[in-house]
Amino acid sequence: MHKYKCILFDFDGTVVNTGMGILRSLQYSFEKMGQRIPDMEELKRFIGPPVYYSFTHFYGVSDDEVGDYIKRYRERYKEKGIYESELYAGMKELLIDLKKKGILLGVASSKPEHLIYSVADFLGITDLFDVIVGVKTDDSNHSSKTGLILEAMENLAISDRNEVLMVGDRCFDIDGATGAQVDSCGALWGFGNKEEFIEHNATYIAENPADIINMLL
Repeated sequence: MHKYKCILFDFDGTVVNTGMGILRSLQYSFEKMGQRIPDMEELKRFIGPPVYYSFTHFYGVSDDEVGDYIKRYRERYKEKGIYESELYAGMKELLIDLKKKGILLGVASSKPEHLIYSVADFLGITDLFDVIVGVKTDDSNHSSKTGLILEAMENLAISDRNEVLMVGDRCFDIDGATGAQVDSCGALWGFGNKEEFIEHNATYIAENPADIINMLL
């Protein structure tokens, strides 16, 4: 019998490398707002937390203006950014293998839900997931990762938290799993790092998607 009945994944930086589309769209937003355009390395910290949080906390954008920043970011992302995404090496094979083993698969992401579906449809992986949970509005600043995990579990009718593993590439995913009282796995192929996962007490740390199979045993 497998240790976990369900594996939940963060999306950006975990299942899909959406970095280029996100970063270029963020630069577009700053440009259209008449601000200094940060370089891509600087903007990588946007990947993980909700975009509302990133604009307001990392760049001090006011509550009055943040909606305009997000609107411009989304307009480019919807038109071009979606198509600048690619699956991480070995991820589709992992999802197919897990599916064959009877594991329930889900997405719990701070990305707007309709955009998760758009990217997943583009990459042909939507049907591999039993549930996809994201934030319900583009500019939401109330998207708790713990809440997203619990919502995914509820949709899958899973009540035993020992049966769930949350996989993500940032500390927000690990903290969300801790809040939901489920095990967590830090994904080193994304935008986080080993020190971040150790500091936030990840249950496991995976070098590549194939490592996830070992965590089922």
